[in-house]
Formats: sequence, structure tokens, C-alpha cells
Amino acid sequence: MRGIPLRCAALVASAGLFGALTGTPAAAADDFSRVDRDPVGGAELVLDDGRAVDTALFSLRVGERESVRAYATRVDEQVRPRTAYVESSWSDREGWSQVPEAADPADRASWIVANSYPRVALTPLAVGAGTLHVDEAQAIAGTQAALWHVLDGAEPDRDANDAAVLAVYDLLVQGSAEAVDTAAEPSLAVSPTQLEAVAPQAPLGPLTVGSSGSGSLRLSVHGAPASWLVDGEGQQVSLARDGDKLYLDVDPSVQAGVATVHVHGTHVPLPEGRLFAGRDGASTQPLVTAEPGVMDTSAGATLTWHRSTPSEPDADEAVESEEPVVEEEPATAAPEPGSARVEEPVTSESPSATDDRIPDDDLASTGTWLSALLVIAGALIVSGLLILVLGRRRRG
Repeated sequence: MRGIPLRCAALVASAGLFGALTGTPAAAADDFSRVDRDPVGGAELVLDDGRAVDTALFSLRVGERESVRAYATRVDEQVRPRTAYVESSWSDREGWSQVPEAADPADRASWIVANSYPRVALTPLAVGAGTLHVDEAQAIAGTQAALWHVLDGAEPDRDANDAAVLAVYDLLVQGSAEAVDTAAEPSLAVSPTQLEAVAPQAPLGPLTVGSSGSGSLRLSVHGAPASWLVDGEGQQVSLARDGDKLYLDVDPSVQAGVATVHVHGTHVPLPEGRLFAGRDGASTQPLVTAEPGVMDTSAGATLTWHRSTPSEPDADEAVESEEPVVEEEPATAAPEPGSARVEEPVTSESPSATDDRIPDDDLASTGTWLSALLVIAGALIVSGLLILVLGRRRRG
């Protein structure tokens, strides 16, 4: 019978996990960013297809009081200020560039924002671009044009734009052409994000924590009540740091389930060159951070485990599912050759001592006795009638 509570525990755990997975977003409720409504405007940029587009330096709120400035990554997408933004991976969005250079678009974008305004002041930027003066609007437009080139394949019109804008653009495009491994690592990450195991007898893992900071990170597990996080030595942990490896220790009685591991960080360093996109796939303009800052953020991983042979019952279930063995009656000895075999009638039930039904044999006897009484009564009636008739004749 031990299989019943084991299965119940597994079902409860799985149901709880599913609710946790469907009800828990990728980041906590306060771990998202929003775009302030009043960006700093840049100079208008004319593309080689004749379109005139606005440029801007946005302010991305990444904490309760912290904000960082950021640029757009696409020409034709709109920034929706009410949309929640979360830090994203560059690899989650394909086709960043249509430019045939060998350098990775994420590396080039990181190099551009690290070597332009506002990371670099206006005067040094003008000197590097080989021009006498660059104002804020020109610096924003030149930087935005360079990012659109490496990420979206856009080209500025060489005849329709300001010379200072084109000088900044040329500096950044040429300088980023050979950028290698300059893309900033995520401020907080857990790897792998998905892990599956079969009937784990040992803790599941490892999960590796990556952080841009050196501070402690809070850990939590959701979905599986009979599980907890441990380190490589099997000691239960509730905090982690960059580079730590975590394992999920599962109660052996819970033979199937799903758990989500969350890592929470506060005031985690946010480097420039990080990509932010709409949370849960919301449609809005992705942004790339143009300066470093700090942020509150979360990262997570999903761990799944199940029985080794789901189609075959385990030992406990096999014992429980065995049907009771019906003892067969001893076989009747075979009749000798030449002798008639008499088959005994098979009765499905026999009346018990407390049965209030009348046996069939008694019913048959009672019927015969009643028939005899009716015959005698009929004879007496006929005899009586004859006596009455004879008596009347004599008196007549």
C-alpha cells in the first residue's frame, strides 16, 4: 500500500509545480524596467532610402531610483513607455545585421556604446571623430546611426546629413568592425535554464550562477515542497555568488515533479551594451544600454524529473495492482473408459440458514397437497347436491 501515498505525493508536487510555473513570471513583479516618457532628442537622420527618422537617447528605469540611458536597436519599431522591459539575451533575436562583416553584431554594438556618447564626453568624441565640434544632438544621431547600421543594416544618406553626424558614424562603424568578445555578459544568469533527470537518487544539477557583481544572491525554490538547494558538498544553501554551482536535492518519495529555481539580486552591476526587450515577448522597441548602472534582477531555471520507465509500474504498484488469486476447485477425476460420466449440477448459490425464501422443493410439495384438498372438496360438494335432490323427490 506504500505506492498510494507515493503516487499522491508525486501528483501533489506536480500539480503544485505546474501552478507555480504557469503563475510565476520569468522575473519577479518588481524586477522589470520601464522607459521614461521624455527622452533626449537627437538630430534627425536621413537614410539612404530617403526616409527621415528621429533619433533619441532614452532613459531606462532599472530600479526604484536607478536609470540608465539607452539607444534603440531597430529603425522601424516603436518604443512603448508603458511596456515592461527585462534584460534579454542577444541570441534570443535572430537577424540582427544584414552587413557582411565578420564581427558579431552584439560585439559591435557593445563596442559602439562603450566608445561614444554618453560614455565618452562630447569633446573627446569630437577629437576622435576628427571634427572641431560635436553637440549632444549630433552625437546621439551619429551613435544611433552606427547602431542601426550594425544591428539593422541601415545606411545614412551621405549628402543629406550633417557632417558632424557622419563623422561620429564613421568613427564608430570603422572602430567596431573588428570588435571581438566585447559584448557584456548578462548581469545575472543561471545555466542551464532547463534540466531534466530520470528518477534522481542524487541531487539534480549542477546549475551555475553567473553575476556581474560579487555580492550575495538570494535563492528560492518553487513548485516542489519536498526539495531544497544544496552546494557541491550537499550542504543546504540559501545564498550564492558568481560562479557557484547549485544542486536540487529531491525527496526520493516524490518520484516525479517540476521545480523552478530563482536567483534574486539587488543592486547588481549592469554594464553598458546589454539588451533589454519587452517582457514575455511584448511588442516594443528593444534597447541597448549606453552606460553602466545597477539594477534589481532575477534569473531562474526549471528542473524536471520523472520515473525511469513511466510505462511500467514500480515494485510497490506491482504488488498493489496484483488481483487476488482465486483458488481453483480440484479437478474431477476422469471417468474410466466405458463408464458414463455424471456431471453434477452447478449451483450458483445455496440458501443460508437465515434465508427467508421458500425452497423450490417445498413449493412443489405444497402444490400437490393443495390439489388433493380441492379434489376432496369438490367430491363433498357433489355428494351434498345429490343428497338434496334425492330428499326432494321422496317428499314429492
